[in-house]
Amino acid sequence: MAQLVLPRVQAMVVCDQIEESDEEIGVYQLSGVRSALDVPSFPAFRPRFCVFVQMSGHRGEAHCRVGIRHSASDDVIYQTKAKTISFGDPTLVVPVVFRLRNCVFPQPGLYYVEILHELKLIGERRLQVQQGD
Repeated sequence: MAQLVLPRVQAMVVCDQIEESDEEIGVYQLSGVRSALDVPSFPAFRPRFCVFVQMSGHRGEAHCRVGIRHSASDDVIYQTKAKTISFGDPTLVVPVVFRLRNCVFPQPGLYYVEILHELKLIGERRLQVQQGD
């Protein structure tokens, strides 16, 4: 059985789309990088967006998921299934792509996009969701 490890988040980006390069291994194209989201009305339905994470960790496996938490209410409004991430060498950075589907933001405000290892918060990014023109 592989040893569970506490991974380290080296980078975390919220974006609209992620494409892996056809020309270079380990290179990703991120488009629509954001810290804010303008929506026409609430509740706001977002059919898809992504979280790109670069992680490192001691040899072993980690089970990580993405959650979205509304800061004012502390309610978790979205959560992915856990992904098993394998670390073979603590000096290497492992890219991890989370594709979020059918997320509903119930009201405007500040949300935190969180990376969780088991139940432990290991990284977060702010996402301001507001009504736009």
